[in-house]
Amino acid sequence: MKSIMMRDSRVVLEDAPIPEPGSGQVLVKSLACGICGSDLHLVRHSREIFDFYREIGVVPADTNAQDLEINLGHEFCAEIVSFGPDTNQQLAIGSRVTAVPMLLGEQGQLGVGVTPGVPGAYSEYFLLEEALLLPVPDALPNEAAALVEPLAVGLHAVNHAQPEADEVALVAGCGPIGLACIAALKHLGVKTIVASDPLATGRNNAAAFGATHVADPGAQDEMALATELAGDRRLVVLECVGLPRMIPDFIQRTPEQACIVFTGLHTEPVPFNPAHATVKQLNLKFSYYYEPEEYAACLQVLTGGNIPWQRMITGTVGINHVPDAFATLMQRNEHVKVIIEPFSNHQLRAYR
Repeated sequence: MKSIMMRDSRVVLEDAPIPEPGSGQVLVKSLACGICGSDLHLVRHSREIFDFYREIGVVPADTNAQDLEINLGHEFCAEIVSFGPDTNQQLAIGSRVTAVPMLLGEQGQLGVGVTPGVPGAYSEYFLLEEALLLPVPDALPNEAAALVEPLAVGLHAVNHAQPEADEVALVAGCGPIGLACIAALKHLGVKTIVASDPLATGRNNAAAFGATHVADPGAQDEMALATELAGDRRLVVLECVGLPRMIPDFIQRTPEQACIVFTGLHTEPVPFNPAHATVKQLNLKFSYYYEPEEYAACLQVLTGGNIPWQRMITGTVGINHVPDAFATLMQRNEHVKVIIEPFSNHQLRAYR
């Protein structure tokens, strides 16, 4: 099969054997897979991430960074091809599915598309855990089902903050995760949502997803706007950018009693003075992944037609041209989400 591998800070296309499903696993055909900002971060910062992997025991301590490789892809819609041993086989072969991208085994939870040695969905075929499968409704296109994963990341971040309907939320960064947070806030009934993004397209998308106020942080103090709107109510801040400097910046600028949820991927040490958080009694939280129930809830909401998901997808690309697409996305660009079509062979192009 064709497969995309990240190796030594490079994205390469290669031929690979089709994986064999183990106990409780299912072999699936990849129908659509989103390129995640964390995939771009993984390529750009592979050395520091592998240092972190060694530190937490994901890979052996004596592993060299240049020897590590990751088969990318964790936002997907797929089709069941065959079942491994010890499976219930309640879904028919040919069924379209999505799933929490995890394999469950003796080694614990292994992330599909992020853990070295685990096949990812940037391939024509990969493996899923049968117990985590969710059938995709017939009316939902493949590319829409591939958005369930980033939507779940946003919902999990919002659930971390536990906002009340009359509180004010500030979402910084209107890429896929920021838009997912806005959709979750709206779904939970939060009435005042401020969205901040330097790009006009990001602000326009934020308004379409439910933001009541938008701000260009280069021309307006988004924190001051949100603080003014909040008054004596609590302010909830959701950081969805991933720039390390935003951690101390937001801690300093956020008003008293606020909650900040950091959802951006930060993999380098960041110095900040905790006294700023202490004297203001801030509630600092860091959000990672999601619960299976949140993943299922996002599929249900997406199927219900309440999210303008088409605005999240700005491009598609065939598997042969994924390395070129990464080169484009690693530079300044206005793409929101690019979807890989593993069995197509077209260059990066606008969605519809």
